Amino acid sequence: MIYTHKGHSIYYEVKGEGNTPTLLFLHGVTMNHKTFDSQVSELEKVYRVILVDLPSHGHSSYLRNHRDYSKTCAQLAAGLLNHLNIEQAVFVGQSLGSLIVSHIAYLYPEKVLATVHIGGAGLYPKASRLYKVMLPFVSPLIFAIPKRKLFQVFARHKALTEETRSYMEQASSETGRRVMIDVTKSMIREMAEGLPTPVKQPSLIVYGDHEAGFVKRMSRKMNETLPDSRLRVISQAHHIANQDNPEAFNHELIEFVETLKE
Repeated sequence: MIYTHKGHSIYYEVKGEGNTPTLLFLHGVTMNHKTFDSQVSELEKVYRVILVDLPSHGHSSYLRNHRDYSKTCAQLAAGLLNHLNIEQAVFVGQSLGSLIVSHIAYLYPEKVLATVHIGGAGLYPKASRLYKVMLPFVSPLIFAIPKRKLFQVFARHKALTEETRSYMEQASSETGRRVMIDVTKSMIREMAEGLPTPVKQPSLIVYGDHEAGFVKRMSRKMNETLPDSRLRVISQAHHIANQDNPEAFNHELIEFVETLKE
């Protein structure tokens, strides 16, 4: 299905029962909603699950200006809930999706029952302004890798299992190098600009045991900063922990969501 807001159209799917907690999933850069297939197959039995393709990804329309990407996505996600007559949801974000979730929690707190961050980074306190020093180098670094190798390198840098790597290579090649560059630069700017307050809703923060060191540090810092958060490490998983080890991730997610009912 397609939802359109202020000229932007996003593809979405709704699974599961309508009288249960709603989980809305937001994927990482160059990926699409299919990264959460292993969550849907289990979670739709007990929850209502919403999947989206973010702008410029999957079946959604191309976004001409990616500068305030997470804020635009936050507006679309909140609007989609209104469109579906859903008051609140648990927002689950992977990497890029984690930044978007933080923006949703800040801009539309009434829409957020809880947040889940997979291989993410907190936006409070903001990152060092030195992050912006990296901006001029993003495009040259990505263009330095031959196109036929870029998406293979990207997949091996982010995923542990061959199945996840194969998916990532295909999805990122379909999304393209231009979107990878533009959205990555937007993410860097957003981390340097930050948000004025931390996420206040209950939060689950997870990362894979094979995750990059700097992402582990950002996740631990987010756990220390958010007032109502728990941190879990997913074994045998890399950056796309939900896809590398879906059984372990689903267990942690379900356990967390069930505590929200108490």
